[in-house]
Amino acid sequence: MFPGRDSVVGLILLIGLGSVGAGCASSASPPPRPVPASSPAEHTTTGSAPTDWPVPPEEAARVNPLPSSSQNLKKGGTLFERYCTACHGVAGRGDGPMAEQWSRLPKDLTHPDRQARMTDGEIFWKISAGHRQGQDEIMPGVGYKLNSDDRWRLVLFVRSLVKR
Repeated sequence: MFPGRDSVVGLILLIGLGSVGAGCASSASPPPRPVPASSPAEHTTTGSAPTDWPVPPEEAARVNPLPSSSQNLKKGGTLFERYCTACHGVAGRGDGPMAEQWSRLPKDLTHPDRQARMTDGEIFWKISAGHRQGQDEIMPGVGYKLNSDDRWRLVLFVRSLVKR
């Protein structure tokens, strides 16, 4: 590590995440703070899911109302590129430029076991609500930025990643 690492990480967050979100840099909430990895072994993208990110059962039961059309997948891909690639990477493997800043997240969204284990409703809820651990924002939610249809389009795109 080098002196001023936190300043550099903050700058990367503002550039990498803030510039992609509409009005993100001017929002009232501070940029997310990464949870540093202690060792490379802790940064894993296997099929295991965090146990501290439960989804309400009624949310998990929701069904995507949108068809998996080329138009919806294209829009979902554009949204994924804008809001998700900094951490999840272009292909969704959890290898985005910010990935090394996290102790265990982001996960590999292409992992077949992860895809099979999660419902569309779970993915939608996680995209919408985001995830926090104490004061740390692990994954910013986009529920306040994107309408419901666009969040469902993101779900469709995430589902398409396992096929790549």
